[in-house]
Amino acid sequence: MQLVEIKKSDLVANTIAIAEGVKKDHDTIIKLVDRNKADLEEFGSLGFEIRMVERSQGGGRSLRVAFLNEQQTTLLITYMRNNDIVRAFKKKLVSDFFRMRKALASKKMDRNTARLEYKPMTDAIKHEREAQGKTIAPHHFSNEADLINRIALDMTAAKFRVYHDIGKKESIRDYLTPEQIHCVTELQRANTVFITMGWNFEQRKSTLMGIFDKNHRLPLIEEQHRLAA
Repeated sequence: MQLVEIKKSDLVANTIAIAEGVKKDHDTIIKLVDRNKADLEEFGSLGFEIRMVERSQGGGRSLRVAFLNEQQTTLLITYMRNNDIVRAFKKKLVSDFFRMRKALASKKMDRNTARLEYKPMTDAIKHEREAQGKTIAPHHFSNEADLINRIALDMTAAKFRVYHDIGKKESIRDYLTPEQIHCVTELQRANTVFITMGWNFEQRKSTLMGIFDKNHRLPLIEEQHRLAA
């Protein structure tokens, strides 16, 4: 399991990965978190969620999982008895947080690019409808956004929010993986060009799906496998 992950725009380690890293039962680690909750929250609020995990003997069970930022994770490790396994885990922890800080910085840059690339697409929609003497309504913009989302994410933004428990006022881009952001950005750029060329919705949809299949389907699958490893 990946030790450090990007959750929203923060780097966190979850207690399942920590337990695996120090060769302890998850119950032991979550109890350590609960006992030292006040100390840990001096470095930020703790996040918890319920996750289903498979049992070795088959079936599944629910676990209450805590998410800790870098300072909280480091502090939690100091409360553990030092041995060869814990020392090796500390070195991996430092290395993984350093590597993921670089990945997070890259993701923020890509996210901002995706946000900037959205405006030219909406401007193209507005220009084309005005040139045709047609009225402009909010759904004309949301339809184009959902066209991109359905191809890149296999669902609309509304469904993505429900699936990932995201508030209505939050941007879904904060929850996208680097490859998802890259895919959305490229499809937005291409769609902007197709709109200005006067292509209809079905023409654009078909060509965008072709771009997705050629450039993004496999990288997205490979990314999900890496994240699940």
